[in-house]
Amino acid sequence: MADNPYALRPGLPPRPPAAIPPPREPKPSDNIPALTNVAPSIFVPLRNSDWEDAAVPRDRVERLRRILESIDYQREGVKENLMYMFEREKERVILVATENLESEGQPRINPGLDPREADWIIQNMEAPAESSYDYNIKDMPSINTRRPLPDTLSVRDRALDDILNVMEAGILNLTGYGTHIADIKKYYLDCLEKELGRVEAAGLRPEERLSVDQALEAGM
Repeated sequence: MADNPYALRPGLPPRPPAAIPPPREPKPSDNIPALTNVAPSIFVPLRNSDWEDAAVPRDRVERLRRILESIDYQREGVKENLMYMFEREKERVILVATENLESEGQPRINPGLDPREADWIIQNMEAPAESSYDYNIKDMPSINTRRPLPDTLSVRDRALDDILNVMEAGILNLTGYGTHIADIKKYYLDCLEKELGRVEAAGLRPEERLSVDQALEAGM
């Protein structure tokens, strides 16, 4: 049987243990976790009135009014949470870019515009508007946040792109939640209006009550 060429020979010293790199010093950006999920924004602190005045509603009208009041409170609370989360993410992006600039040294500076191109831009800006052309932006195109960034992109340009993505995501989430909560509020407003109509109809004569009930059913 042939000897194992990889076996340690007698008398050789043992291999030294692998060097363990020293722990990395924490950076300011490490204190801000990256924003990956906005679901926690739906959690809004309870108010003192939520448990101090926790009596059972007297009727459906009071119950619906309490629901509508809580919807307004929830809407403002979620909006503040979303604004805070995206503002914090913007601060994290700026901190990461600052740290990268300090570690990489002087950034590469892109050459400026050709003077002729700059003059052409200024002339276009100073030109009078055409009366037959509609300059209003009908649909704002969304930013494609999934597009790959070139490897040659500078730290500043990459940070600017990241901040634009944060702003785009913030606008989309705020707009989407606003539409969602508005639909919910409209549903309960319609329920309250129908319930108030039924309460009012309860004090009418039978023939008057029938006409009110028919009108309410037609509006459902």
